[in-house]
Amino acid sequence: MSFSLMQRLKNNEFSVELNGIKVELTRRLWILSFVFTVLISIFIIYGIYNAYQPERGVLREGNVTIEYEIKLDYQKTPKERERDKLLIEYAAATRTLVKVLQRPPVQRAPDVIGIGVEKCGTGALRALLRMHPMIKVAPREPHFFERPYLYKLGLKAYTPMLAKVLPHEISFEKTPAYFNWNLAAPEHLRELVPNAKLLLVLCNPTERTYSDYAQEIMMGHLNKNTTFEQMVDDLLVYSANLTAKMDESGTEMAYIEQLFKKGSTSHILTTGLYYYHLLRWYQVFNMSHIYIVDGEELISNPAKVIKEVQDFLHIPEFVLPENIPKGPYGFSCFAKPLVVERNGVLVAGTARIYCMTGKGRTRKGAWGVANPEYLEKLRSFFAPFNEKLYKLLGRRFNW
Repeated sequence: MSFSLMQRLKNNEFSVELNGIKVELTRRLWILSFVFTVLISIFIIYGIYNAYQPERGVLREGNVTIEYEIKLDYQKTPKERERDKLLIEYAAATRTLVKVLQRPPVQRAPDVIGIGVEKCGTGALRALLRMHPMIKVAPREPHFFERPYLYKLGLKAYTPMLAKVLPHEISFEKTPAYFNWNLAAPEHLRELVPNAKLLLVLCNPTERTYSDYAQEIMMGHLNKNTTFEQMVDDLLVYSANLTAKMDESGTEMAYIEQLFKKGSTSHILTTGLYYYHLLRWYQVFNMSHIYIVDGEELISNPAKVIKEVQDFLHIPEFVLPENIPKGPYGFSCFAKPLVVERNGVLVAGTARIYCMTGKGRTRKGAWGVANPEYLEKLRSFFAPFNEKLYKLLGRRFNW
């Protein structure tokens, strides 16, 4: 009997051990099944994610490498689909034209010139325009028409500073100093490029003055120990006669020129007298040839600005609001529309998004906050000149 009991105990121990092994195997199989299921799910999700992502690639234009992406058709807005169709037709026509003409792009006189104003966002306007496939932008500011020693050399000295373009493309350059740095600049420009269309960015002259002050300090044109308050007081004393002579535009411009010769930094203040500078340009160019861009709107609503500029230049609306998303720092980002060839087929896409970060200076508060009392002094000084500008243009700005 004791033997039978021992045998049963051994059998029970074996059964318990066997059951334990089964439980452990079951647990491990369950874990493996769970891990396998998770991995399969990850692969499925990753596959779905990739399937719905824009196709990406790299395009080479000369020595420049451009990263791009191609949206799936359902990811595009109706306006984008319509634009892309026209863009592909344009690209195909351009390729045909190049084959027929068999001529490389050339540097020629510009079709569009940005004439100013300094510290009003001309860099942002340039970034907007360079997104357009038809517009080729000069690599740097030529500073040609406000420098007599360059201007007297003629087009042969000017065109090498500009972008290379095909016959149907638009050549653009911007030099903000044209607006106010040389009284003869409008005549010089009219003589060499009489058919050019002009773009002018205007911004709050009070804020522009402070921004210009910060730049002049940074560039070493103004003594670094000169405070904003000192500069404003000095310039307002020198320019006291401006308000008294407001209605004599010819005399006024002569005074501004004398003021500039007396102290080169006086332009920090007098650049903001837009009315008188613009009168000079309107004496040479028809008002319809100069498009005025609101500098504040250029920052707050660049999509509206580029649409209006495209209309002004009578070119297809290739740059859409979808190409100008807002960046993480409040500045605009740019996704240039382009066309690439994939397996022998032309496909529309966009270049990798580039975001502006600002130049530092006053925009990021690197120079602190201007003294409110002196900003008010400047507002009072500019106010009567602004009113004359509003009357001239038939529109008001929020200055």
